[in-house]
Amino acid sequence: MNELPKEKKTFLFSDIEGSTRLAQRLGEGYAFVLDRYRAIFSSALGAFHGKVVDTAGDGFFAVFDHPSSAAAFATTLQRAFSAESWVRGIRLKVRIGIHSGEAVAAASGFIGLEVHRASRVCNAAHGGQVLLSEAAVQQLKNQLPKGIDLRFLGAFMLKDFDQAEKIYQLLIPGLHSDFPPPRTTLPIHTIAVMPFRNLSSDPEQVYFCEGIAEEIIISLGKIPDLQVVARASSFALREKNMDVQEAGRQLNATVILDGSVRKIGKQLRITAELIDTHSGINLWSGRFDRQIEDIFAVQDEIAMNITAALKVKLGSLQMRNISMVQTTNVNAYDYYIRGRRLLSQFSKQSVLYAQQMFDKAISEDDNYALAYSGLADCYAYLYLYDMSTQHNLQLAQQLSLRAIEIDPLLARGHVSRGVAFSLENKFEDSEAAFERAISLDPQLFDAWYWYARVCFVQGKLEKAAHLFETANRVQPEDFQSALLAGQVYADLGLTQKAVEARRRGVAIAEHYLSLNPGDARGYYLGANGLMALGETDKSLQWLQRALTLDPDDAMLLYNAGCIFALAGDKEKAFSTLERAVGAGLKQKGWFENDSNLDSLRSEPRFQALLEKMATVAR
Repeated sequence: MNELPKEKKTFLFSDIEGSTRLAQRLGEGYAFVLDRYRAIFSSALGAFHGKVVDTAGDGFFAVFDHPSSAAAFATTLQRAFSAESWVRGIRLKVRIGIHSGEAVAAASGFIGLEVHRASRVCNAAHGGQVLLSEAAVQQLKNQLPKGIDLRFLGAFMLKDFDQAEKIYQLLIPGLHSDFPPPRTTLPIHTIAVMPFRNLSSDPEQVYFCEGIAEEIIISLGKIPDLQVVARASSFALREKNMDVQEAGRQLNATVILDGSVRKIGKQLRITAELIDTHSGINLWSGRFDRQIEDIFAVQDEIAMNITAALKVKLGSLQMRNISMVQTTNVNAYDYYIRGRRLLSQFSKQSVLYAQQMFDKAISEDDNYALAYSGLADCYAYLYLYDMSTQHNLQLAQQLSLRAIEIDPLLARGHVSRGVAFSLENKFEDSEAAFERAISLDPQLFDAWYWYARVCFVQGKLEKAAHLFETANRVQPEDFQSALLAGQVYADLGLTQKAVEARRRGVAIAEHYLSLNPGDARGYYLGANGLMALGETDKSLQWLQRALTLDPDDAMLLYNAGCIFALAGDKEKAFSTLERAVGAGLKQKGWFENDSNLDSLRSEPRFQALLEKMATVAR
């Protein structure tokens, strides 16, 4: 059966809040009200090139070519109703929902899932309110009507939909803008866990305090019905003196967990409180006076209390993931969290330091599966970006295997195993390991992200795009997955999707860099996205910032080569690519499949690079 052709449109639904009660109150006069309401709607529509698809009672379904037209129409409509004295007299309030997507253009109108989604967005609105979906907002960019702004309300479950939808409100000057939460039954909370304050006299305990918060972030991140702000974003606000509401606005968080730790000898006092960022109300608080050996149980208790306060339901596997204690050795735990933080910085020097931390963790507890997984990731990084030796390869394999021997249900261990298999081009084994990790922990970002990278180097572009997008849904604050999804879409010839993903990735990177200005990776990946979007000057400025921060990093040099190739500067492109390979980069699959380098492929210098990587000692 042939698939019906679809059109990409913006759908707008509107209706009158409490229309049944209003009809009962007005009696026969309601017919006059309905006629006036329809007349205002229809007369305003033509100016914005909208088209009525359907009407039913007090409901309108209209379609537009672009969300900017729909937003302008919604603004005009709400202003028109607010200006009518008869509207104010009977307290008539119109609610509007806007969503962009694809639908089948049938003889009877537009049909499809995205039409239903638009209707559900309208149903979530209050009278006088205009709500927009994430898809509509992504297309809007800077094309809002003059003076109009957007407010992010959070992620909510729409009726009959399985995935949460990010909802935004149109802010119209002069009109009411403060409404209760959207009318949905299951709001999806976004929680930001702030670094716990160190109340001890020893400044070295800062690492320990941050580690407590970081482990809570990891535990909460395993819960599908809860969105968790990335550590890099929430921890970046540690030195900024701002109240809970302002921190919530900065981080797009609906709730914030704040806390403190006082450590005297082996005695701990931990306090924590969960605060609603909209109202400032304390949703839960607790104080724990325990021995240091009880730190793991305290972290579990805090995480469980948060899920209870937010009314999040947990399955048995999620319960295990939250309560999974990998070690009872506090020193091993402390070394591990330091190592994982260093590893996330994704530079050679930080990975070498991380390697030392994981080694120390294992020396404290030789059955610490997470530490073996972290150490395996270090050797995989060194194999790819520093020295492609048989020693590094074997250790990545052996240590990842050791991690899952200790704990076969450790999702992160299977991710490490998948990466290690990919180093030898054992892609079937690699993908099986990632699939196992995802089945154990569907909220583990690293599983989706590294699975996508492995698919990309094999040329499996459709699958890579899906995996990168899923990774970004799991961790919306991650710019890497959004930007890489954009590149894959471009390679597939999906130009509009590529532009949308890259713009989203650049926006995420800009926000991230405003909080973490010393992160070279944010600058060089963002620079790649900017160059692809045609913003050459800004791209080269960002690249220069990255090169100033870390001029000898192999991965940075590779991306610099890609950016210069896109800019048409072949000499600089080859120079930086040759430096990258000379610095130890061994990612032949990326060289072979990365469309950024298409302009260089016919050059002898490019073939020489491929040959050099093929002959690097293992």
